[in-house]
Amino acid sequence: MPVNYVRIKALEDNIRKDIVSDKDSLLRSIAPIIKLGHCIALLPVQGFNGPNTSYLVFNWFNWSVGYLFVALSSCFVVVTFSTLRIWHNGLTYESIGEVLFYGGSLVIYILFVHLAREWPQFMAKWELMEREMRRLRNPPKTAYKFKMITSIIMFLSIVEYLSIVLSGVLKTLPCSKGGLDIFRSYFSLKFQQIFIFMSYSIFISLPLEFLNLILICAWNYMDLLIILLSCALSDKFKQLNQKLASVKGKVVPSAYWRKTREMYNRLALLSQDFDEFLSPVLLLSFAHNVYFMCLQLLNSLKPMHTFWEAFCFVFLFTYLVGRTSAVSLFAASINDQSKKPKTVLFSVPTESYGVEVARFLTQVTSDELALTGCNFFSVTRTFMLTIAGTIVTYEIVLLQFNNVAVEELDLNNTSYLRYCF
Repeated sequence: MPVNYVRIKALEDNIRKDIVSDKDSLLRSIAPIIKLGHCIALLPVQGFNGPNTSYLVFNWFNWSVGYLFVALSSCFVVVTFSTLRIWHNGLTYESIGEVLFYGGSLVIYILFVHLAREWPQFMAKWELMEREMRRLRNPPKTAYKFKMITSIIMFLSIVEYLSIVLSGVLKTLPCSKGGLDIFRSYFSLKFQQIFIFMSYSIFISLPLEFLNLILICAWNYMDLLIILLSCALSDKFKQLNQKLASVKGKVVPSAYWRKTREMYNRLALLSQDFDEFLSPVLLLSFAHNVYFMCLQLLNSLKPMHTFWEAFCFVFLFTYLVGRTSAVSLFAASINDQSKKPKTVLFSVPTESYGVEVARFLTQVTSDELALTGCNFFSVTRTFMLTIAGTIVTYEIVLLQFNNVAVEELDLNNTSYLRYCF
C-alpha cells in the first residue's frame, strides 16, 4: 500500500498547531514588541499572538502593510523635497543630514518588509532549536526582561523626540510674533525643505510632525530589535556554558560530549542564520549612529545660548552614544559567549579526552560566531574600540580646525534670527 505523504504532512501540521510555546520562549516574549512595531509601521507580520510559530504569516493585504507603505511613501516625498532643496540652495551639512535621516528611514521600512516576510521561517527555526534544547529550558523571566528593555528604550526615544522639539522651539522663538504664530515659525523652520516650494499650512505640518515622531521611534525600534534578538541568542549560549561549567574538570562519558557538541552546533548554525537575517539592519544601524554622532560633534562647535539648548544637546549626544554602546555590547555578547566553552574543554581530564572533545574544541576555536554588518565588519568588543577611535579622531580634527569651521558655519553670528524663515 503506497504511503500518502500529503496526509502525513497534514497530520504533522495539525499536531504542530496544537503545541503551545513556553511563556518564556522567544515567540511569546517578543509578541508585545511586534505589536509595538505595528504602531510605528514596522514589522507587519500577523499571527504573533498564536500558541506557536505555525500561526505566523506575512500578508500583503493587511492594514499594517498599508500603514507601512504610507510611511514609506511619505519618507520618499520628503527625501524628494530635501534633494530639490539641495539643488536649489546648494549643499550644506544640515541638508545632507536631512537627506540621510529621511533616506535612511526609507531604507528601514524597506528592510522591515523583508524582515516581516522572513520572520515566520526565522522563528520556526528558532522554535525548533528551543524544542531540541528543551533540556536546558528557556531562560527564566525572558518576557519580563524584554518588556523592561523595551520600556526603557522607547521611553528614552520619546524624550529624544521632545528634546528635538524643544531645541527647535528655542531656535524659532525670537522669530515668532507671539501667540499661535510660534507654530508657524517652528514648522516653517523644521520643514523648510517643504515650505520653500509651497506656502505654509498647518494641515501639512501636523502629519509631517507625526511622521517625524514615528521615524525617531523607528530608528530606536531598529536598535531595540537588534538588542533583544542578540540577548535571546546569547542567553542560549550562556545556558550551554552553565551546563558545561557544572562538569568542569570532571570525568564524564564520551556520549555526554557528543550530545553537548551537537547542541553547540545547533546554536552555531542558528547564529549563521541569525546573522544572515539581521546583518542588513545591523549595517544600517551602525552607519546611522556613527554618522549622527559625528554630526552632533560638529554641532558642538556652535555656541549654546541657553541652559536648555545645552541640556538638549548633551542629552541627545549622550543618549546616541549610550544606545550605540548598548547595541554593540549585546551584539558582541554572542561572540563572547560562543568562546567560553574553551575554558571547560581545555580542562577536560585525560580519562575523558577523546574524539568528541577534540572535535568540540576545534569547532569552538575555529568558528567565528559573531553578528556582522553584511560581512563588512564583525561585532565584537574590539569593534567597539574601533568605533570609539574613529569618533575620537574626528573630534581631534574638529578641534584642530575649529577656527576654520567657525568661519564656514558663520558661528560668529550668535543671534537666533539667522534661523528665521
